[in-house]
Amino acid sequence: MSTTPTGPRAASRHRRRRNPATSIVLVVVGMVVLFAAGFGLSVIIRGAASDTDANGGGGGGGGGTSSPSPTPLPCVTVTVTPGAGLPNPSSVTTNIFNGTDRAGLAATTAEDLQTRGFIIGTIDNDPLGRAVSATAEIRHGPAGLAAAQLMTYYVPGAVLVDDARTDATIDTVLGQAFTTVASQAEVDAALLAPSPSASGPGCPSPTGSVPDPSIEPTGTIPSA
Repeated sequence: MSTTPTGPRAASRHRRRRNPATSIVLVVVGMVVLFAAGFGLSVIIRGAASDTDANGGGGGGGGGTSSPSPTPLPCVTVTVTPGAGLPNPSSVTTNIFNGTDRAGLAATTAEDLQTRGFIIGTIDNDPLGRAVSATAEIRHGPAGLAAAQLMTYYVPGAVLVDDARTDATIDTVLGQAFTTVASQAEVDAALLAPSPSASGPGCPSPTGSVPDPSIEPTGTIPSA
């Protein structure tokens, strides 16, 4: 006749039985830990990707920091008086040359300009002997640029030609389109009329005289 064993072995089997609620809690805790670990890893990966984008990707062979666009230089339009900074006719010495086939044109023009205050030098045919189709050519060097600009108000339509002479004298070479010197009233009105002018380092370079390498400097001429 067998009997049911009793004693410590039966008590041990009784203690190894787990409570189902405890198992569920352990499973839930494990899932929470796994989720937290995955979330933390994804945050780290996204942060590393953001740093790479901010530094220009780190590739492309040279660095990754993009340089900012340069700030454009200013260019301001101001209103100026054309005659400001130009010399008085009494300080301008000019040769008067005839670039046409009209006899006596240089002499009559020189007389007219002399009454306006200009100092007249040589009166003759164009020593270069070339036809001038414009109203006139005003030949000058760097020192005579302002004087040449003044003369264009007395001879509208004249073209400035830089012949690299070293003094401040100018040559007024009358062309086929020339008729007469502008009246003093017209000159004064043009010199005083306000006009817009671009000023500043960002402005395009102004168009100056047209250099002509075929023209040799005429040198210093005597004052009349």
